[in-house]
This record gives sequence, structure tokens and C-alpha cells, in this order.
Amino acid sequence: MKLNLKRFIPILFRFLPVFKWLLPIFIRVFPIFERFVPFFVSYFLERTLRTLKTGGSIDDYRTRTVRTRKFYYRIDIRLVMTNEQAKTMLNKVVTRILSMFESNKGN
Repeated sequence: MKLNLKRFIPILFRFLPVFKWLLPIFIRVFPIFERFVPFFVSYFLERTLRTLKTGGSIDDYRTRTVRTRKFYYRIDIRLVMTNEQAKTMLNKVVTRILSMFESNKGN
């Protein structure tokens, strides 16, 4: 489904003064939420890894996200998988990477 931008552009122009007014407020408030990034990263990693575990792609996992300093984080992901699971996972990754090169080759 293609997005009809002609319909949304007048609405965006109508809200442009509001965005210009709110931008300085967002810039000042954002650093407050930066401290919560490790929590949100851990949450989304846990969701993705839980899906992989439920699907049988991995046996177990452990994640840890630590804020080392402002805007710097250390993410530790440990996966437990069998030999066959690792082969399947690597095959999918290599196939995806090669398909990206193939699609760029045609341009």
C-alpha cells in the first residue's frame, strides 16, 4: 500500500508552527529519558530472543545492557544453540547479506 503524501502535506504544514514551538522543549527534556535507554533496549531484546526461543531457533539466551556513560552502552548477549541451529542461523544471515549485494548490483 502506497502512502498518499498529497493528503498529508497540508496537515503537516498546519502543524509546523506547533513543532517549531515544541522542538526546544523536546531537546531539553530528552536527556532525562536517556538514562532509561538500557531498560528499553533490554526489553526489546528480550522480546526478540523470546520469540526465537519459542520458535526453536535457539535453546536459551541471556542479555545484559549497561550504561557506561552518557550515550554509551555495553550490550552483552549470550546465546545457547545446537550445531544445527547455528548452521541454520548463519545460512539465513549469509543469504540475506548476499541478497543485499545482489539487489545493489542491479542499480
